Amino acid sequence: MTATLTARGLGASRGARTLFDGLDLVVAAGDVWGLTGPNGAGKSTLLHALSGHPDAEMSGAVTVSPPQATVGLLRQEVERVDDEVVRDFLHRVTGVADAQAHMDALAERLADSDAAAEAYGDALERWLALGGGDLDERIPVTAARLGLDGAVLDLPMSALSGGQAARVNLSAVLLSQYDVLLLDEPTNDLDLAGLAVLEEFMRTER
Repeated sequence: MTATLTARGLGASRGARTLFDGLDLVVAAGDVWGLTGPNGAGKSTLLHALSGHPDAEMSGAVTVSPPQATVGLLRQEVERVDDEVVRDFLHRVTGVADAQAHMDALAERLADSDAAAEAYGDALERWLALGGGDLDERIPVTAARLGLDGAVLDLPMSALSGGQAARVNLSAVLLSQYDVLLLDEPTNDLDLAGLAVLEEFMRTER
């Protein structure tokens, strides 16, 4: 899907400190933007807002066109949930797990009305657009490409080393099929081989 992300008048503060104010931004299909600044400047705050998750101290508006386009944020810190295995982590951060849960909930109401059937159809389209149809087939291929053997996929995220977690996070980047993908410091803890894969992804996946 061709998507455009638009921000108008974005502002954010932390107490009495203004991080940014009156920020306008348009990210069109095929655009690749880089965001630089010192620690604490508000880079992560801005990316959270652009992903549709602003905090209470933000102003302005973020819209995406068309409205059904998907926006994903992969955070700089690997999100480790208690007892969550690598495979489930990849389902979650690519958006497929939530899309699957929403679709399953709607499936229970298919017989209720035409509106329920239409809502299920929309949910199915979103699940497919996020790559849910073949994600389980793509996960081991992508993991192997990054030097992760199949056994790692069934390990808890909490059991991984820093380097392994970084490669799992990179796997999520390669597997995701968001219309707009936001990456917060994606090079953290990557080795040279991982950096080369990320650079190739940035050159070709536009």
